[in-house]
Amino acid sequence: MEKIPKVLFLNPQYKEKIWGGRKFETKLGRNIPEGQIGESWEVSVYGTEISRIQNSEFQNLSLTDLIRKAPNDVLGKPFAQSGLPLLVKVIDAKEKLSVQVHPDDEYALKYDPKSNGKKECWYVLSADPGAELVVGFDTNTSREEYESLVKQNLGETILRKWKVKPGDVFLLNPGTIHAIGGGVLLLEVQQSSDSTYRVYDYGRLGDDGNPRELHLEKALAVLNFQKSDSSEKKTKELITYHPFPRYKFTSNDKFHLESWEFNQAQNFTFSKLCEPVSFGIFYTISGSIYFPELQKLVGPNETFMVTASGFSETIPAFAETGTKLAFMSAGSDTVKYQ
Repeated sequence: MEKIPKVLFLNPQYKEKIWGGRKFETKLGRNIPEGQIGESWEVSVYGTEISRIQNSEFQNLSLTDLIRKAPNDVLGKPFAQSGLPLLVKVIDAKEKLSVQVHPDDEYALKYDPKSNGKKECWYVLSADPGAELVVGFDTNTSREEYESLVKQNLGETILRKWKVKPGDVFLLNPGTIHAIGGGVLLLEVQQSSDSTYRVYDYGRLGDDGNPRELHLEKALAVLNFQKSDSSEKKTKELITYHPFPRYKFTSNDKFHLESWEFNQAQNFTFSKLCEPVSFGIFYTISGSIYFPELQKLVGPNETFMVTASGFSETIPAFAETGTKLAFMSAGSDTVKYQ
């Protein structure tokens, strides 16, 4: 078998949504299908939504098949049996999304065994003036009170709304009520799961002309009805200034999210960041990265994956001035970060 690439480039999977728009084209400069494109699944092995590889030596092979061939080299030893634990998306909300909640692993195992629980994190890429995210409740409530509000079409009235700007990050633990507002473009890292319970959808009609399905009983069973304490909004914490500034947003049991910020043009290396060595997924928020070994330039708004063998062997790279990378990887219950 050919040597596993140090860096994987994957084909985005675009999904049309009734709330989607065209910012993948107008903001991110991508060629996308016609229609209201709401999501791009950047890195996925979930269900039938499997990423396919662009690298010439493995072109159009599925990421699942490559992992099956060499799980240690692609993901690292902690994931040789369990597979890729993350799903990375970019979401373009031209209109607001439904109000939702996700279960934890325990509830999903019991009531939705085909999927896992779902913890996720949002990194705002762009926001129209006045754009908002809903994260949490604005007051303490109860199952009975909130169920009554939903049935009166008043489900929005006690939600915590946050005006947002590029660079804002929110961590959504299972049980947190949330919704993406219109005019927001964001990067999402989450557990590899699609366990989503729709709480409230403003009476909106689906493609079939009927009101979209709600999952109220399950939602009410998993919701955290306490008022938001604002801890969902994360501030970046400096890890190191050398050889470039690295900042941590979250390192929780399910995933790790950092920002790498290059204030000047420089050569650097991708090298081992955790023990045992693991994969990493990167999104170029701004600027570009050049890989001399690959003769490959990665521009803004692109995603790439560094394999575990890539981190082990190190990869030389060059970042232009002003480059900013979002780095996403495994949870801290599986690996320990430097």
